Amino acid sequence: MRAAKINCALACALSLAAFIAIIRGIRLPQTGSLLIGHGILAAIGALVTALVFAVEFYGIHTKAPFAWKLGWAILAAMLLRFLVVGGSSALQVPKIDQPWVAFGTVMVIGSVVGAYWGFWWKRQKDYFTAQSSVIPKTRTKELAVVLCIAALVLAGVVLISGPVAKYHELGHQAVKQFHEQLASEQYVEIYDAADETLRDTTSKSDFVNLLQSVHERLGDVESLNPGWQGIAFHGGQRMTISEYFDTKFAHGNGIEWFVWQAHDNRLTLGRYQIKSSVVTSR
Repeated sequence: MRAAKINCALACALSLAAFIAIIRGIRLPQTGSLLIGHGILAAIGALVTALVFAVEFYGIHTKAPFAWKLGWAILAAMLLRFLVVGGSSALQVPKIDQPWVAFGTVMVIGSVVGAYWGFWWKRQKDYFTAQSSVIPKTRTKELAVVLCIAALVLAGVVLISGPVAKYHELGHQAVKQFHEQLASEQYVEIYDAADETLRDTTSKSDFVNLLQSVHERLGDVESLNPGWQGIAFHGGQRMTISEYFDTKFAHGNGIEWFVWQAHDNRLTLGRYQIKSSVVTSR
């Protein structure tokens, strides 16, 4: 069972690394800021995954019977994730390359691998039952302590999710207002209401010309496809919200990047950039 414990330890370490990367952030070269990205649900998912593998490692190490049952749940979850992710990717193959053949291949390979590990895990039942009657009660208490700590950590993540969700919602509202003003050609008003970080780095004429060019060449916004979102902490009370959107305009598409400065319950525009072949080709 040494290999199983090694796999659990590696999976736990990778999940913790993902959790830390989401919560503490990834340093972006564009801003030099630490960003909390991908949403609080991803952080909770990474933390729960790490805790599950930590508990399974503990169960295998102590030969606890619950670990054998938990192992089945882990195998089923991993197989389901492989089939869903792999199957979805296979269906995105161009029709000329026969996506249904790729999909079938993924399903067959996943099922065979899942069956192999299922039979292997079934043979490990004696490992957990042979000495289950002599497991010290202290180990059960240790497991209870681990689960309590895990619950406290999870509760902490849930508590911080409220403020994060609040600022993400404020960011979406600010983007909506920006596009409404853009459609109304209120370029000067957008600049005047922007944060001092934008006005200190960009002149009014340059910014107005940018917005005018975007609106004249791309037209009004038709739909938004949210991309990466994050909150940046710069120390003290300074905070920014970054948002990327794959935006569909009336006359083309563009990737928009907004950086908002947070001031209690309101946001001011700190930076705006757009990448679009329609804008740069003329």
